[in-house]
Amino acid sequence: MTKEQPAWYESQTVKDMMALMGGKALRGVMSNYFSSRIYKGKVGLFQVSNYLKAMFDKEDRRALIITDSFTQKYAKKVTENMLDLIEMEYKIWSGAEPEVPLPTIEVGAQICEEFKPQVIIALGGGSVMDTAKMVMVKYENPDINIFNILPYFGSLGLRRKFRFFIAIPTTSGTGSEVSSAAVLTDMDRDPPKKLEVMSDEFPADITILDTDFVKDMPPMLTAGTGLDALSHAMGSYVSNWGSPYLDSVNFTAIKEIVKFLPRAYSYGAKDIEARDHMHMAALMAGIGFGNTVPGIDHSLGHSAGKIFGIHHGIAVGLYLPYSIEFQAKVTDRWQDLCPIFNISVEDKSREDLFKEFMDKLKDFIHSINAPTSVRELRKPEITKVDYMSKLDLMVSYAEDDAVSLTSYRPINSDLYKKIFEYAWEGKAIDF
Repeated sequence: MTKEQPAWYESQTVKDMMALMGGKALRGVMSNYFSSRIYKGKVGLFQVSNYLKAMFDKEDRRALIITDSFTQKYAKKVTENMLDLIEMEYKIWSGAEPEVPLPTIEVGAQICEEFKPQVIIALGGGSVMDTAKMVMVKYENPDINIFNILPYFGSLGLRRKFRFFIAIPTTSGTGSEVSSAAVLTDMDRDPPKKLEVMSDEFPADITILDTDFVKDMPPMLTAGTGLDALSHAMGSYVSNWGSPYLDSVNFTAIKEIVKFLPRAYSYGAKDIEARDHMHMAALMAGIGFGNTVPGIDHSLGHSAGKIFGIHHGIAVGLYLPYSIEFQAKVTDRWQDLCPIFNISVEDKSREDLFKEFMDKLKDFIHSINAPTSVRELRKPEITKVDYMSKLDLMVSYAEDDAVSLTSYRPINSDLYKKIFEYAWEGKAIDF
């Protein structure tokens, strides 16, 4: 069995330094903004095809399409409407797996080494896009230790062996196409643990948004991915890492999700307008949190979600209210979001206003049949005994999550334990 390796952000030295500086201290050095060239609509594939034709001589036109067993069905649309038009040779690898187990990365990198693509296309949800990011890393740097890839100050030197990374999301939630993060699964932990890797070279060079790839998402996937996007935008906005640019992006994403997610959930392919707005909102939330930080809903959701097998979006959505309640003890930024939920802020005490805001947020989550407490979960159902028996493990995984380092309000194991306990029955954070 491979020896367990800690990630750089699990180092006690790093934790101690961040505790001294405060999570907000890095905002002063993390002041760059990264995204993609974005093609949106039904002609996006054709436009990118023309661009690739102009950028490559015919003998260099090779593309690797990375999918999973589900999203490989969309590959034909990409090959027929983009690659075949310019006689670009391609290979389809459908080996991406949910939540990116580390061994899959080596397989993808080996395929790149053999095929030598000039273009890498990620066609899928967040796991497919994160797989593609890490395949790029291992293809370019076979000997790199992914546990020690440092954000902000390091450079991986990607795009020497290939030229372009193209992302075509098939869900409306993760924002991975435009974010600087990849979330993997370290299978050498028992139980497996999520691992975050960050680099400003991860956002796709080109993102193609087309509702044909998302219109048939089933309701619960629509809900889960939509809540993931909401958690990205709200956690980031309340985090105090914002700037005028990113605040406006996050605010608009939240406004769009609150308006259009219930419609997308209820009507699916019958409401293309809602699908279109949700697809863009998820991308905007990706820009928003990808250039700041997500809330601790993600450290909580990463931990409990992996341990109990909860869908990522459902998990972070469940813990979103507790994350906001926790931060609300040291910030009033949540008040900016009240108008989105049609809450008047006039002539109300802070306590009454916050309670109304939290009630509206939970009502919204319930409106798409998603839980706001662990005991409400149905997929999977978790008993109180099982949940409480794994409390120490959940706390350990959450505290060792990269998100914990950047919490505006300092967080520790005792606080995480109380939050997990309160989340079982849906008790409001009062500490």
